[in-house]
Amino acid sequence: MTTLTASTAKLVCGFARIAVPEEAIYRSKLAVLDCVGVALAGSREPVSRVVRGLALETSGGSEATIWGTGHKVSFLEAALVNGTMSHALDYDDMNRSMLGHPSAVLVPALFALGEKIEAPGRDLLKGYVLGLEAMARLGRIFGPQAYDKSWHPTAILGVVGACASSSYLLRLAYEVALNAIGIAASEASGIKKNFGSMVKSLHAGSAARKGLWAALLASKGLTAGSNALDGHFGFMEMFDGTLRDIALPDSTGEPLEILKSGLIYKQYPCCGGLHSVLDNALLLRQKEAIRPEHVADVECRVHPQKVAYLDRPRVNEGLEAKFSIQYCVAAALLDGRVGLRQFSNESVLRADAQALMRKIRVIPGVDLDGFASEVSVRDVDGRRFSNRLPEPKGSASAPLTEDELLRKFVDCAMVSMSSGRAKKAAAALMRLETQSELRDVLQLLVAD
Repeated sequence: MTTLTASTAKLVCGFARIAVPEEAIYRSKLAVLDCVGVALAGSREPVSRVVRGLALETSGGSEATIWGTGHKVSFLEAALVNGTMSHALDYDDMNRSMLGHPSAVLVPALFALGEKIEAPGRDLLKGYVLGLEAMARLGRIFGPQAYDKSWHPTAILGVVGACASSSYLLRLAYEVALNAIGIAASEASGIKKNFGSMVKSLHAGSAARKGLWAALLASKGLTAGSNALDGHFGFMEMFDGTLRDIALPDSTGEPLEILKSGLIYKQYPCCGGLHSVLDNALLLRQKEAIRPEHVADVECRVHPQKVAYLDRPRVNEGLEAKFSIQYCVAAALLDGRVGLRQFSNESVLRADAQALMRKIRVIPGVDLDGFASEVSVRDVDGRRFSNRLPEPKGSASAPLTEDELLRKFVDCAMVSMSSGRAKKAAAALMRLETQSELRDVLQLLVAD
């Protein structure tokens, strides 16, 4: 039987021969657009300043661009910094099959290597499609077990995905790609205990850097176990908790994952697990003209898996607040929106938000699917208003349009540049498949 390691390497090596549909290329462009935008918005976050500062201090190269700046560092460090910035606001996209954030890992790795080797834009977009394919297929095998065991899928599956994408750009032969995946398997790490801290953002940057590094080491001759993903002591046993022989399922004739499971784009810069809660809260506020000062209590029902890390009745800073249903719902009811400003420390600590949080309860909803939620608001007159949603807006059943994603990009990019320059950068990214190299695009990702 073909092992999981071998079938993943075969996927990587055979991808150059696959005719990728234009719809998949288009969707990968939207993913790149969204990722670069949220990275520009996150470029001034404390975690981004720390990682960028260390990269500038220690990097001996000038091969790849740190987005939003005129600085160049080694391409490995560029992947680390841009990946960390991409996840700094928790505003980046998600994929259900892998239960994580693919673009914050894949796009920084591909751009760093692509700039270094002067790869054409279409190759980067195909590399993205492949990286998502590898991560999502592994995620389908894993299911929620790794997540339930406290591993962060963005970090552990992201290393393999970034390795697959980088191996594709480098056109590694099968045996070399097999080694690259084995190296990546040993580099995988990232625990949910660090959710709500700077380290969660670092998970994405670290996975981008390590996946790229694994492909480079293999290209230079470093070898690894030929079945590192499989069997006793392997990747699967470690992260999934199971010991079984398995291969990537044969998907011949099936749509690529970017077309099948697709991507979920975020309207709010916080954990995706509570986005349908926010959609409910904002809908009720508008529909029922709810006034925060008249709220007696609020019940938020979510899938039981989400209660453990989203039931945070007390938070003291913006990073923690991104994983608190209580704070996010309070902000939605108070402000009528949940954007970047709502996650400043000042907004989190304001007295009216802290008081309203004490009226909000989180309840496990055993009848709810993974991203469904129900919100019920009772006012001081005893009236109760409720709404239930199966999915948040931005998911496959209610996708954001290209125009909405372009507006999000400009709003995010304006943290680093003028509106005019942001619109030019967006237009260039939407032409990425026609670019012979990244130079012209990257020149627009700098403050004017």
